[in-house]
Amino acid sequence: MDGNTVLAPNVPFRKGRYEDLEKSRTQVEDSKKLRNMKRKKSVLVNITLGFAIGMTVIARYCMIYNYQQASIKAKDEIDIISKENDSYSVDLIKFRNISYIEQTATKKLHMVKPKVSDIEYLNLSKNNLQTNVNPQVKISNEVVNKIKNIIF
Repeated sequence: MDGNTVLAPNVPFRKGRYEDLEKSRTQVEDSKKLRNMKRKKSVLVNITLGFAIGMTVIARYCMIYNYQQASIKAKDEIDIISKENDSYSVDLIKFRNISYIEQTATKKLHMVKPKVSDIEYLNLSKNNLQTNVNPQVKISNEVVNKIKNIIF
């Protein structure tokens, strides 16, 4: 070996090494960018999912609240109607009393209590209400029926 080769740098080796370092640096930067993009994407997806779940929960609570309000209104109406029914039942009990009916008829409506001689009894099992049938009307009805049968 002639000369000192240790101090003489190899230029092509240095140039290749610089290119390799540049290439590895760009790869590291790209991988960092990719990781940052993935992180940002996951954060945005989580925010979007949280928002969607929150809106769903709020919508369900609103529906539950509306159902509760409707049930409260229905219960109030049921209470009011049951109170009215109770008052009607009291009125019915009062109206079943014959003395109350008699007092109302004589005082408010100015009716007169009938005498024993004014009372008439009817046998409702018979047909007491007979009507006189007019034969001329039957004839006219028969004529009208014949005309209807001919036309239709």
